[in-house]
Amino acid sequence: MKGNPRISVKQVVAAVIRNLGVQDAAREFHNFVEWAFEAEKKIGSYTTFDKKIASLTVTSKKTLLPSDFLNIIEIKNPSDIAGSSYDQGTNIYISGGYLNIDVTDGTTIDVHYDAISTDEEGYPTISSAHEDAIASYIMYKYKGREYYNQKLPRYVYQDLKQEWSFQCAQARGKDNMPTKQQWRSISNYWNNLKPHRDSTRTLF
Repeated sequence: MKGNPRISVKQVVAAVIRNLGVQDAAREFHNFVEWAFEAEKKIGSYTTFDKKIASLTVTSKKTLLPSDFLNIIEIKNPSDIAGSSYDQGTNIYISGGYLNIDVTDGTTIDVHYDAISTDEEGYPTISSAHEDAIASYIMYKYKGREYYNQKLPRYVYQDLKQEWSFQCAQARGKDNMPTKQQWRSISNYWNNLKPHRDSTRTLF
């Protein structure tokens, strides 16, 4: 979504918590983050990714990939004036967070890759054009508890569901759908945010 600034999912979640007057914010915060990921997945956005380049040194025919690595775009030889690329064939593969590549030890390579865009705390960022859709999905899921416990009228719940559907359609725009492999990588990254549920992180 070209031209739209990025915002932290933490910012979106914090705003929903304030707007709903959630009492147990610390407990609900991480539920809301997970629902935000569900919403982003349903929107089907490709704008979750950044394009980055990492200069890595190969030792024993492998090198550790960056923590935000998602998908290889291209691997180049920086010492080559023509900027030639390594063919991604049988001698190049990823295993256990390492890029395995059949080159001489000490070789430096430039890995062009898709990365998950994050804020300074490691929380994913989203296009600001998705903010309303994600917020509406979180509210829909949160209030769904009251509905299923017969504490919320059906028409209110249906209105929340319809609002989410509308906002989702608005957010999609011209976004490209990630591949299944990319979504698995994104899902793993968001799931790895669970260890962040510690008292050292501030919510707002």
